[in-house]
Amino acid sequence: MYLPAIKTFLKFPARARELAKAKLVACLLLNHPVLAAEQDYFAMTPPGKTPKIFSFNTIVPKGMMVGNPTFSADGKEFYFTEEHSRNIYMMKRSNGQWGTPVRAGFSDLGHNYEPYISQSNQELFFVSTRAPGSGKYNGRIWQVKRQPDGNWGEPVLVLDRPTTEGFWFPTSPKPGLLYFGATLKDSLGEGDFYQARLNNGSWQVSHLKPPFNTPGYEWDPLVSPDGSYMIFQSKRPGGFGGTDIYVSFSEGKDWGKPVNLGSNINTPEYETAAKITPDGKYMFYTLAPDKGKPVIYWVSTGVITALKTQSY
Repeated sequence: MYLPAIKTFLKFPARARELAKAKLVACLLLNHPVLAAEQDYFAMTPPGKTPKIFSFNTIVPKGMMVGNPTFSADGKEFYFTEEHSRNIYMMKRSNGQWGTPVRAGFSDLGHNYEPYISQSNQELFFVSTRAPGSGKYNGRIWQVKRQPDGNWGEPVLVLDRPTTEGFWFPTSPKPGLLYFGATLKDSLGEGDFYQARLNNGSWQVSHLKPPFNTPGYEWDPLVSPDGSYMIFQSKRPGGFGGTDIYVSFSEGKDWGKPVNLGSNINTPEYETAAKITPDGKYMFYTLAPDKGKPVIYWVSTGVITALKTQSY
């Protein structure tokens, strides 16, 4: 903090100083990532480079179906989409114990899904079909911000464009930068990737160039916590069938050629919704078969970084 700000701060009454301090801390955290704390991953044994099923059967009540698992960087919160109700639930960890799932306060209107909590732990993006969205899947991107008391504030609409297919999978690798999927008027296929940058209070949207977007399906873009690569799902020539997970490594201002993660990860079924844990160690993803229930796997991100030389 600069010296003039400190002097002004000390002139405030005690209560005002506390409020100002809380706002200052929130501001600092928003612009500086939280160092990823040690995660316990519900005491599951971590995987190596061979994917393992991550079962939530003993973690959430019977009848709940977990999708889009999302851990906070400080290791104290876990968010997920409850697939039956299409709403977002959260769990908190205190004294080494996880509490029971409760519906997130911001998940109160329409269907709400695909939560993404920032590395700063101060912003959470999600998709909701509340107005101006509609139906079960025609959602828009919303945001909540952490308040001084630790709770989330009121949802704020981030992005809305004319579409009947909705937006999906918002991710924000740093403040003021957002990646997401959507089918808009300039889309090449039935799902394309977009980037949005916050400029003077408004989000400026740009369409990612090929080879990211193709006339086929592109889903679920996600940038790793350190910004070194992006993973996504695509149904394009050369895949194993369904949708496969690909990676593209950062080349400064551009992204390298997408590389298929290979048969160790991808199958003739649909691999979707890949996420990287805040510590950068593991990738979670969902295998969605044509028949049967979706299954969540996790695997060491070593399977991703080992492919870096193939992106050139």
